[in-house]
Amino acid sequence: MGERLKAALRGYLKYRLIMRIIGAFVGVTVGIAGCIVFGKVYHNYNAAAWAGVSALFAVVFLHLHFAVRRDIERIIPRSKFTVIMYIGLTGLIAGVVGFFTNLALGIHRHETGIHTDRNFIVCVWNFMTFKWGLFSFLAARKFRMLYYEMDPQSRGLVEEA
Repeated sequence: MGERLKAALRGYLKYRLIMRIIGAFVGVTVGIAGCIVFGKVYHNYNAAAWAGVSALFAVVFLHLHFAVRRDIERIIPRSKFTVIMYIGLTGLIAGVVGFFTNLALGIHRHETGIHTDRNFIVCVWNFMTFKWGLFSFLAARKFRMLYYEMDPQSRGLVEEA
């Protein structure tokens, strides 16, 4: 692979990581704003709680990417990635269970359309929680493989990412 192509690949990978960080910032901001708005304005505390939970999982995703971006010497322990994988898996499962629960409640109560004080709007925040849990799980899994399972010769330390 030529030097020019290697430099372009490194630039693309750095750009992709920065776009994920920006997306996580947006997710945290929207989750906190949704928590405040649904709690104070609409008095839908179910949606407010799920918006807050979604923001927490976006913070986990953001923390993971900041930690990996700042870790030049590759000293993050394997257990940190495993813990973040389990946290992401918890968010993924909670989002799916909440989504189907609120969907069933909305159908049972004969809701029509999306109203700010009903169950169908909560399904949006359940999906966001599912999304951030899934992204956290997949990112932690990818970074764990990149750090530890790709190069068993150096006891897990990878020179190039």
